[in-house]
Amino acid sequence: MDDVLVLWDIDGTLLNAGGVGRDLYGTVFVQLFGRSLSAYAPMAGRTDRAIILETLTLAGVDEPRRHVDPFIAGLSSQAIAMRTAVAAQGQALPGAAEALAALSSAWSLHPLGFLDPAQAAADGGHVGPGGGELGPGDAGVPAIPGGSGPGGSGSGGPGSAGVALAERLTPDMAMATTATMIAKEMPDGIVTEMPGSMPGGLPPAGLSRRVHQSVLTGNVRQLAEVKLDALGLREGLDLCIGAYGEDHEDRAQLVHVARRRAAGVHGRSADAFEGTATVVIGDTPLDILAALDAGARAVGVATGSFAAADLMAAGAHAVLPDLTDTKLVLQALLSLATGA
Repeated sequence: MDDVLVLWDIDGTLLNAGGVGRDLYGTVFVQLFGRSLSAYAPMAGRTDRAIILETLTLAGVDEPRRHVDPFIAGLSSQAIAMRTAVAAQGQALPGAAEALAALSSAWSLHPLGFLDPAQAAADGGHVGPGGGELGPGDAGVPAIPGGSGPGGSGSGGPGSAGVALAERLTPDMAMATTATMIAKEMPDGIVTEMPGSMPGGLPPAGLSRRVHQSVLTGNVRQLAEVKLDALGLREGLDLCIGAYGEDHEDRAQLVHVARRRAAGVHGRSADAFEGTATVVIGDTPLDILAALDAGARAVGVATGSFAAADLMAAGAHAVLPDLTDTKLVLQALLSLATGA
């Protein structure tokens, strides 16, 4: 059974920490060097190793690389003390908790799969065999010209799950272009764990992939855990298989770190999560480039300081305006993971 590794960026994607990370840098710098920090290196999309090195260089610290590990140790030791500040100043971004909870029980996919059969029925959808939503040309569902599947023609056309995305991702030209990209890749649906699953949480018959989700973040691990815990976002994330800011300066290398950890923890082969078996979600062009450099799929979320057009220009396979539509988020993430 081929599994899928989904790696979330934290700051700007899942949460806003209210500037706590920047404050922590100032605290640690004073502890190590006895003076205030007057300049900070850019932080968005970068790892703590890279940020620390540049910050120390800007501050005129001699042999800055020699002080990177002590600075990381300082950040880690102070992280727990920052929890109250994170809880007071930060916020989980809209839809983040719901997306994590849904993905933690999601299986991708079989031909008639749908995100939530019960909800599909409640929304007026037509639920087919195995809980899947019937497509164009099936009984009771009109065929739409150009649609894929029975009663239509073409790839990812109207009536497919991909075009359901397209219709909801077109507030401007940037999102319209992204919707087209998604529509070309979108399979017919996604299912979550449901009645009929086998004992031990194995997927129902016909499903081929289990989803493992963790983080790929520039934060050192202790601070990442504090932020997620303080804002109620730790549930559903396997932090043992994530990659963190102390692991490498180069964010693309963090993708490989997470893959190795996931393979080790789950007893998989070293190449189990290579290629499209890994999906990286982030809010900066550096998140997107890191995924692409590692051969992973990249999903941009325009909830940080970069617009959807910036994330598209960086090469994202899909861009979401935010995480508020859980069904839309899962469709994008899991369809990309299939390489469909």
